[in-house]
Amino acid sequence: MLDAATMALLAKLKVLGKQSGTNIDLVKMSDDKKYAEHTLNELSNADDPELVLIVIQLMNLFGMIKAPSLQAKAEEKDDKNRYVGSLR
Repeated sequence: MLDAATMALLAKLKVLGKQSGTNIDLVKMSDDKKYAEHTLNELSNADDPELVLIVIQLMNLFGMIKAPSLQAKAEEKDDKNRYVGSLR
């Protein structure tokens, strides 16, 4: 079962998608991951910034966005500035 915040995002997605000419099957979206990925990828190219923001939030909630962790970035940054050689 989805939480209230996710259901609210899906409701906004349905309304904004309909306004942009895309009919979204919310039941199919919750059952079929390929359909959800395809639909959200298509809607991510919309001109409406609110629609794109909702799409990104849903992609994040559904685990479709793989962002690098902050810890990996911090370790990479520390290694870059570290002096490797030694003075004699």
